[in-house]
Amino acid sequence: MKPFEIQLEKELHTGAEHLARSLLPEAGSIPRISNVDIYGTTIPLNGVAGGDLVSFVNFRERYDLDGRIARALAQGQVEVAVNIQRLKRKGGILVADVAGHAFSDAIRALLLHQLFYLGILYELDLYGEITTRLIEQINMRFFKSRTLHKLSADLAATTFVTLIYGEISNTGRFRFVSAGHPPPLVFSREYDRFVEISQDRLVSYPPLGLQLGEEDADVRLYRPALGYRKRYTVNELNLMGQGDVLLLYSDGLIDPFSSYTQEQLERAVSRARDGTAEEICQAILADRTSAAEQTDDLSLVVIKYR
Repeated sequence: MKPFEIQLEKELHTGAEHLARSLLPEAGSIPRISNVDIYGTTIPLNGVAGGDLVSFVNFRERYDLDGRIARALAQGQVEVAVNIQRLKRKGGILVADVAGHAFSDAIRALLLHQLFYLGILYELDLYGEITTRLIEQINMRFFKSRTLHKLSADLAATTFVTLIYGEISNTGRFRFVSAGHPPPLVFSREYDRFVEISQDRLVSYPPLGLQLGEEDADVRLYRPALGYRKRYTVNELNLMGQGDVLLLYSDGLIDPFSSYTQEQLERAVSRARDGTAEEICQAILADRTSAAEQTDDLSLVVIKYR
């Protein structure tokens, strides 16, 4: 290898490591909510940077909620003020999986991260809360952006993102939107197992970037091969019992074709159920690593109701 090639490879690796650090959730970003314990992380397949993204929205720490409430009231936006007040008892969690696990997919994950937080600023100003419109706009951007498609290692490949965004409140209520992402799992401490969730509470939509919404303003300019999709709706789950655990994850943890089964995952949660959210998360990851080789980027968020 020539000297300039060695230098280029070194610079690319350094850039990838910097990118990976910027995408990893920081401890201070995890929402602190009474009655709820939260922890999450992501593990790139290549050990540096991949296409998975875990991000937290710590409303009380990230935004001046009282200042926003005062401004909304001064402008006569009472409903906006009420919505912002509710955010004091909530925390947001985003888990996304960009198709692929190469360095270019990590860049797309970073772009998603920036789009998401830019959108939040507009959402808080307009509505005082995060609405499904934000996911609609991100989907539209990923569908229309030639730049995002060109970042794919295979220029002929379809690029897409699965995503779940939800908000957990101090009452244990979890409201979320899913775009082609693996469904949440709820572990009941009382019954020592995952509980069955009604399918009408697990409504999911196609991954981001594949289809425009049927009500998109520019829909007439595009003729997507897969047609148009319905508008996003919000699902709701409740962690009613003390010690119940909610898991959000990417398919690197478990999927229908994985050698690591849901039954193994359930036993891992059962063994660690008395621990903190971080201890449960680390126990699951250790069990997953010992049971089967990692074949994809892997993300996991544990939410425990105390």
